[in-house]
Amino acid sequence: MKKFLFILVLVIILAGQTFAQVEAGDREVSFLGYYSTFIGEDFDANGSGSLQLSYSKFYTKNLQIGFAPTLRFSTGEYEDRKPKVEIDISASVFMNFNLATASKTIPYFTAQYYQYSFEIDTDNDEKFTDFSYVTVGLGIKNFINEYAAFNTLISYGFSLREEAEGGLLLVMTGLSFIF
Repeated sequence: MKKFLFILVLVIILAGQTFAQVEAGDREVSFLGYYSTFIGEDFDANGSGSLQLSYSKFYTKNLQIGFAPTLRFSTGEYEDRKPKVEIDISASVFMNFNLATASKTIPYFTAQYYQYSFEIDTDNDEKFTDFSYVTVGLGIKNFINEYAAFNTLISYGFSLREEAEGGLLLVMTGLSFIF
């Protein structure tokens, strides 16, 4: 029994060494769900859920650049108090800088440019359309095996509007696959 446990621990340790052997030229596809909320004086309490599919390429072991189309789902009410669900399309380009390259757990910095295409209500009953945000954040990928990882990140977005007050908070989680 001791020999079996020793071999099992040894296999797990050796397998952990092979996780996340990211190389320049590798590609990644991620399926992420996220919650976002606008923060600041311009907005009432709000929040929305989104689904994102991203595709990226590793240009070095540490530098990853990609594109991510997004479907945003939000709920609300019409003026007659009937519930409504809205679906909007947006997209982002992003860059991740991995702080480790050969580990089961890889922390990373992220920067993204989001292009949104929807309207939201403001405190003073005006419609507000802000199409672009630059976000910065931190993430972590925890590899299940050499090619698949749980991916979680949190980022804060700065509006590119000069008169904007506040920003955008994003919390994302999902699965990433490297090939």
